[in-house]
Amino acid sequence: MLRSLTSAVTGLKNFMIQLDVLGNNLANVRTLGFKSSRVAFSEASTQALSGVARGFGGGFGKIKQIGLGVTISSTDMNFEQGALEFTGTSTDLAVRGKSFFVVSDGTKNRFTRAGNFFFNNNGFLVNSGGLAVQGWRANASGEIDTFAGLREIFMDTTLTSPAEPTTFAIMSGNLDAGLGPIAQVLSSAIAFTLVADGTIAVGGTDLADLTQNIDIATNTLITITGNKSDGSDVSTTFTYSGGDDLDDLIAVINTAWSGDATAVLVDGKIVLTDDAPGESSSTISMSAVGMNIPTFEKVTDGFTGRVTTSRIVFDSLGESHNLILTFTKEKAVGEWTWLASFTENETFGNGNTGTIAFNDTGNVVSFGVDGAETGILINPNNGAAQFSVELDVHGSEGFTGITQYASDPTVFFREINGRPLGSLLRFTIDTTGIITGIFSNEENLTLAQIALAEFPNPVGLLRAENGLFDTASSSGNPIIGRAGEQFTSSIISGSVETSNVDLVRQFTDMIVTQRGFQANARVVTTADQILEETMRLKR
Repeated sequence: MLRSLTSAVTGLKNFMIQLDVLGNNLANVRTLGFKSSRVAFSEASTQALSGVARGFGGGFGKIKQIGLGVTISSTDMNFEQGALEFTGTSTDLAVRGKSFFVVSDGTKNRFTRAGNFFFNNNGFLVNSGGLAVQGWRANASGEIDTFAGLREIFMDTTLTSPAEPTTFAIMSGNLDAGLGPIAQVLSSAIAFTLVADGTIAVGGTDLADLTQNIDIATNTLITITGNKSDGSDVSTTFTYSGGDDLDDLIAVINTAWSGDATAVLVDGKIVLTDDAPGESSSTISMSAVGMNIPTFEKVTDGFTGRVTTSRIVFDSLGESHNLILTFTKEKAVGEWTWLASFTENETFGNGNTGTIAFNDTGNVVSFGVDGAETGILINPNNGAAQFSVELDVHGSEGFTGITQYASDPTVFFREINGRPLGSLLRFTIDTTGIITGIFSNEENLTLAQIALAEFPNPVGLLRAENGLFDTASSSGNPIIGRAGEQFTSSIISGSVETSNVDLVRQFTDMIVTQRGFQANARVVTTADQILEETMRLKR
């Protein structure tokens, strides 16, 4: 009789413990990184009522035993993955996998799944309890030495990215093959004609026989003025001495514009054509007493096949300079010249010109820099050091360089290095835990990497306060490593892992626990009634 009482008492006691575990699970249903627990029951020791009796044929009968109640063999933690909740805060981190974050109080490492971290006022990445998140820091070149010991993750908000001079520029795009140079052409507005019959005059026609003659006389002075293509003034005169013809007048014009433009008579009109193609300031006008000389008009604009592109380059002090490249089409088929220039007082340490030539399929066959074997040498003239910029016009890595096809010009700087001094704007954390700084000069630099830990037997860890776990002999020693390399776990930035408590399971277990407690309580009351009846038998 007393055995039933003691067994029931163990049931009452241990179901109370299970209710405590269930209550703790439900209390932590919103605790970040919380891992639920369950109670593992096992039968307590038993009592044999008699030995094993031999039966017929020398065999053994059944053993007679009575159990002495229940005990708790363990409270097991459930390390199943909790759901990830997006927060948008970059320092909120979640582990997808079985690893743990490593944090330190300065004396020992502890472990957690709760990744609600933040940078404190001293620049250290810490958890809500102020423990420093552990990992590895990068050197000035952004390299991480994981063989070094773990350190606190530190963010220096005053960190800068040093300035670097431009050393190369890769170019792409097209130079229009049909973009040929054109010379400017000026022509008299109307043709010179013969007064006799109105026919078109020729070069040998006497000026006095022209329809334009009003009352030309011997020693009449014809004034010729205008500008050459570069804008310089031209002023000369032609004296009619009797018998002079249009060819004589044109010869004076050619003398005045010698080396710059040439005049000819075309269908009775004096046509002045620049000797060199390109933009031009050429003009011409003539006047004389006794002649009605026609005015001149521009019939063809001078045009240079020119394409211009520009890009900012940087010197050793990080100051920017606007580098301008101008490509000019030459008369030779497939040949262009180029000129480098700046908008300020920068100068060049070697030639800032060169040539680029294309074959009949539109591809570059040669590119040269006048006065240098390689790039253009630039003097910034602001205290910074000279720097050389290599110009690459050839295609590489799946990209085309500069081409020459009969299409719109599109030359541009596809890739260029160099940067000014940059300040830290923000940072990102990738799935391997690498923290990358984003600087104002568009430089990305690795700053640190967050470490993870795994255990041979994680259910053997000791649960501590604030979502922390401590090692124990049952858990084994921690194995430190990196996400995505030593471990298959990954780190998710901007999210936290929520509790893995299953409410439906907890409420179901709570009902079972309640019924188990009631049943054991009924055993106590029933045993009490039997004892009471036994006492009455004595009376």
